[in-house]
Amino acid sequence: MGQPRLKFGDSELPLKPGITSVGRTPDNDVSFPQDSNVSRFHAEIEMRGPGEYWLTDTGSSNGTTLNGRPVLGDVPLEDGDKILLGGSSELTFMIEDENAVTKDEPAMDTGPEFATPSVSVAEVGSLGSVGSGLVAQETAVASGSNAGMLIAGAGVCCLVLVLAVGGVAYYLTSKPKCEAKAKIVRPESGDTLINETEVEIDVDNSSCVGRAVFLIDGVEFASTDEPPFNVAIDPKEMPDLADGFDHSLTVVLQDEKGGAISQPPPVLLAFESREVTKPPEKEVVAQNTQVPTTQQGRQVSLIDVQQMSIALVKKFSGNYSYNVSNREFLREVQKRTGEYAQEGYFERASRYRDAVNVAYVREQNLDAPLGFILAMSRSRFDPKKNGDNEGLWQMSTAFVTANAYNGLCGTETLSDPSQNCAAKASALYMKAIVFGVFGGDAIYSAAAFGKSPQEAAAWNATLPAKRADIWNTIKTAPEREAIVRFFAAGIVAENPQKFGLKRDRPLSELYRLTL
Repeated sequence: MGQPRLKFGDSELPLKPGITSVGRTPDNDVSFPQDSNVSRFHAEIEMRGPGEYWLTDTGSSNGTTLNGRPVLGDVPLEDGDKILLGGSSELTFMIEDENAVTKDEPAMDTGPEFATPSVSVAEVGSLGSVGSGLVAQETAVASGSNAGMLIAGAGVCCLVLVLAVGGVAYYLTSKPKCEAKAKIVRPESGDTLINETEVEIDVDNSSCVGRAVFLIDGVEFASTDEPPFNVAIDPKEMPDLADGFDHSLTVVLQDEKGGAISQPPPVLLAFESREVTKPPEKEVVAQNTQVPTTQQGRQVSLIDVQQMSIALVKKFSGNYSYNVSNREFLREVQKRTGEYAQEGYFERASRYRDAVNVAYVREQNLDAPLGFILAMSRSRFDPKKNGDNEGLWQMSTAFVTANAYNGLCGTETLSDPSQNCAAKASALYMKAIVFGVFGGDAIYSAAAFGKSPQEAAAWNATLPAKRADIWNTIKTAPEREAIVRFFAAGIVAENPQKFGLKRDRPLSELYRLTL
């Protein structure tokens, strides 16, 4: 395979292993500093295997399209793909053919097409009968050539006819099945939303539309499969958008199979929600739902939560594609971060670094972050007993013993101060769930934590085959609670400074050497 590269304007960039970032600021690998439609960190292209590259929109304001189709989640790239950022800056993904002949390389000289030896009149006369035989033979060859040319001509005609019929058939079958187009009629660009407003769209050829998905700054906030595909948007539910800046409202039409059909130009809106009455601070703190603030004093926005969630899922192997752009999901994660944004977790976690790394990575070959994030989500690295559950992973002795997950513990228990037994038992359990039930998918395994392998398999059987959209796939309350806590714990523990935790450091520092 040739060298994959990006072409943009008069420039080209060979793609490197790992991640290539694209955006407006110069600290990206590819930057468009003069294009205000391109977000600071707009998109990423990641190498996930030999010759395998994937494109991800990292929560940009004005979106990304691939060959005219909106990019939702991760999409694979192929030679010649056109990538459009914010509707204005274009890149082309190309794979250089190593065997291609360059324009400057001279073509091979194959000589005259019908070269024949020259024979003089004297030579013909001296040949006598042999010469006569040659003349007769040439006549026969000429006659044969004419017949061959007729046959060849007929064959060419048949071939042309076959190609013509095939071309028509290809054209008819390759035409898009749905050519619906949408336009946002209301609200209009420049509007400021104060009260709940209906988003009205005008759809052409709507008979083939299965669903309309509405996004603010690339984050889904509503969807509908009911014509005329209108939804409501309430600024009171989005107080983090009342920041004085314009925000991009877009709609993506999908066909019956969930494939994106079209995405009209975005509508830029301002939000005003100062009339919102916040609950009393004591009540908020008691419920642990206060949204943390950054060091700059602003709330950690849904866009922040989305970008950190995208980074989190990339820490796990298996090349699974997840959509973490659902607004309801991000809102729930945002609320839960308040429970984990408490100083001191890194110091507590560092006491158990070796126990976690040995059990999860060396012994059970699980992804390094899994053990740490699960422990953060379930105990915040405080192994004290809560009811029947104990240890960093809050498992019960009865459950561990019944399933023989304590076979490597020796005389130690789940409550042992070293937490070696708790780490070994939870790692052995998670190996059975991750590889035995979910085929290597650590994210859905985290949602099933606490179930026996049989219970996890039964739940897994109820999930659809296509499960990239986490929130719309996981419908049951206990599993939603588990996955929300997993993401909230994971993004806080990996981004402590964003949540105002000045004394703590990213958990990845505890397992980086084991990767």
